[in-house]
Amino acid sequence: MVADRNHPSDSIASKQEVIPNTEVRNMVFSMGEELKNQLKDYHSQYNTLEKRVKGLEKDVRFLKDDFDNPEECVNREYVVDLIHKIVPSLIGKKDKDPSYPSESSEDSDSVEIIEVRGKKAVPYRLRTRA
Repeated sequence: MVADRNHPSDSIASKQEVIPNTEVRNMVFSMGEELKNQLKDYHSQYNTLEKRVKGLEKDVRFLKDDFDNPEECVNREYVVDLIHKIVPSLIGKKDKDPSYPSESSEDSDSVEIIEVRGKKAVPYRLRTRA
């Protein structure tokens, strides 16, 4: 049996196939545009993060260079002068304040440690993050 190409039902079927194909093409095109925009956004975010990482790596190298040798970071004379200023004032408080226990240094088992930090120039970028 040979199909009649001029039959009206054949032309209706072909028109119905064309409409969904056009809709599919439009959907694919709009999805492609949307994906293109997302790719641009992600690329921009990636570049921003990459710049931040490079800056942080630079800061880490700077800090490693500065703190490889802690002896260079501490001014011994400054620390000794500071200790000489602090100790007499602590001794004066001990003599005047009755809340301090009156025991000799031989009877005392505890040792008090005073942490002293010298001022060091910190780059502006590092100060804002601290």
